[in-house]
Amino acid sequence: MMENEGFGSMLVSVIKNGFKRKVPIGMAVFGPVIIMIILGYMVTIAGTADTVNIGVVNHDQGLANVNAASNIIEELKGQDNVNVTSINQNDISSDFKDRSIDAAIVFPENFTRDLAMKKTPEVLLQVEGTDQVKSALVNRAFLNSTMTVAAESGNTVMPLKISNESFYGEGLNFTNLFIYHIMALVTLLISTIIGLFAVLGDKNSSKSNKMFLSPVKAVAAYIAGLSIFAFVAALMVLAYVIYVMGITIVGDMGSTVLVMLLIALAGVSLGILAAAVTRTEKQTLALFGLIIILQVLFGGLFIAVVRFDYYIRLLSYCLPLTYGLDAMQGIVIKGFSLGDVGTDLLAISAIIIVALVLSVIGLKKGQNRGTIRDTGDKKKQII
Repeated sequence: MMENEGFGSMLVSVIKNGFKRKVPIGMAVFGPVIIMIILGYMVTIAGTADTVNIGVVNHDQGLANVNAASNIIEELKGQDNVNVTSINQNDISSDFKDRSIDAAIVFPENFTRDLAMKKTPEVLLQVEGTDQVKSALVNRAFLNSTMTVAAESGNTVMPLKISNESFYGEGLNFTNLFIYHIMALVTLLISTIIGLFAVLGDKNSSKSNKMFLSPVKAVAAYIAGLSIFAFVAALMVLAYVIYVMGITIVGDMGSTVLVMLLIALAGVSLGILAAAVTRTEKQTLALFGLIIILQVLFGGLFIAVVRFDYYIRLLSYCLPLTYGLDAMQGIVIKGFSLGDVGTDLLAISAIIIVALVLSVIGLKKGQNRGTIRDTGDKKKQII
């Protein structure tokens, strides 16, 4: 009768296998370093104050040799992480749309005169609206500037009426402004899983020998067939945020649906790619994890892509979530049309095509390896 192996021998065996397989020791040594480098970079970027671009329109005629609005503008230029430019009031809308400014401040014609007469002049402070952090930075910089100018003139405060407006997302709360991130991520994630496990399941069955004889047809069948399920997932996500969470979609509902369907299609193509270019199930799951981690970290989900360093931005521009988030923000929050986000849609389409082409190549190479393996097995049987 065979005796049970003792705890000591089991422990020694586990440790020896850990060194032999190299994965545990590799993860123990290099894993923390790699993770800390990535997370350290992300924390550093997140902790770095973002620069806000403020466009000012100064209609103030001043009084004698005094122009209070100019004094505030000069003080504003001295604030940390603030870039101030002079703009025309008629250009405010276009400047917001091309993202050249994050806020606009308009001083009225009688600003200095009203202050001198102890009146309360009204200043228009309009923020872009989609980034609440930048909106808070703009308001703080403006208030600090007015308080400094007031103190220099011997007053404790400057009697102002600040008319706060948002160019985009007027009246929307934080949930409304952020939910499109979750909508895009969940749609992409579920669609990727759908594509990955469908191909992976067929690779582990006898069906793969027939299907993968024609990789082009196989990939076409997968993307056409699985897109149905991915589209259902996308519509479920959209229905939930609208009817359960009560989220407001500023733009056209049809355009929102089309963008989410394209994101779902991108997810399916990535899932097919992950399963097609790998040999084993472990490799497939590892590649799937890498794809999702890259989307979450560098796709603009929590930190805007423009804040990354040059080479990290190049990586971000290869991720479908980067363009999906930009398109979703444009339609859901800003009320853009499909034409306004056309560049994002073309970029996602290009990524889908590249992923499918690579999937065909991966399946073709896998089929060739299988053919060579089968030939070798037959020769061994003959011998």
